[in-house]
Amino acid sequence: MGEREKLVEEIGDGDIIRYFYLDKASSELIGYFDRMKLRLVESQDEVPFNAQVKSYLAASDGDGDPWIVKPVSTASEMLYHRACMLAYILDHATGTLAAPTTAVMIDGKMFRATKVVRHAMQISSYNYLESPYIGILRADLVNRWIYFDEDRNPNNYLVITNSKNRNFVVAIDYDKADMMSEAMKITGMEGRFGWQRTEKTRFLTLLRPEHFEGITIKEFERRLSAFTEIGMDEFLALARAAFSKYCDDPEEIAKKVSDNFARRREYVDCYFRSMFGPADISGKSCDDDYSAFGKSFLDMHNKKK
Repeated sequence: MGEREKLVEEIGDGDIIRYFYLDKASSELIGYFDRMKLRLVESQDEVPFNAQVKSYLAASDGDGDPWIVKPVSTASEMLYHRACMLAYILDHATGTLAAPTTAVMIDGKMFRATKVVRHAMQISSYNYLESPYIGILRADLVNRWIYFDEDRNPNNYLVITNSKNRNFVVAIDYDKADMMSEAMKITGMEGRFGWQRTEKTRFLTLLRPEHFEGITIKEFERRLSAFTEIGMDEFLALARAAFSKYCDDPEEIAKKVSDNFARRREYVDCYFRSMFGPADISGKSCDDDYSAFGKSFLDMHNKKK
């Protein structure tokens, strides 16, 4: 059973599962979004305040579910947001609950679009440094690192509740994910777990490196394995579907983004496994052989920054 299917079992509510498209295979989503008929609506009642101040508009899909949309002015910007959609698709595939995100045509015009997360609270309404939130955010670092998403703050995580009064964290906002960069913009620190970033004014996570001390690889195993299980032929097909009809050479761009994903996924997997051991509680690897391999691998990729 994959991580998306496990998430479906954990949520249990059919309405939530349908709303977040967890009943669909990740490979179906791009085609589904491209066929979806969004229409602009006058009422702004479903548009969150933070989105209103950023000039988002209200829209509705064929099921009557609310979306927020924003016009896209250029073809290159549209291509960028189609790449951001791939980050959402990867979240969906790895069992990371997330707001559906895409870039589509509405009445012949280009828009980026995000489905509204109803009945939600910002994660800042909770103590996210305590369980279960801190564990969710720790695992989420894997995703944001792979996407080079350097703009995470409490506004980017919402909390919803199922019928059994269990809370679930929903990741939102993909417009700062950089799937195109071939450089390693985010690299791991040597000697202790941490990250070094090109962008110094934004945040990769709500957590600090000290919030990762005293834990083992078990905190990340499911998420790392979920990414590893994504076949590269499968992802390349997704990238082709994302960029087809939106650029002159979708095959070239799809191959570049696919190679970026493969390189980042391997980097992150290697770094985390070199830092966190299966029986270690100090935050350092207890597997010297793996750590040596990890350092060699990281050194090789650091030279590509």
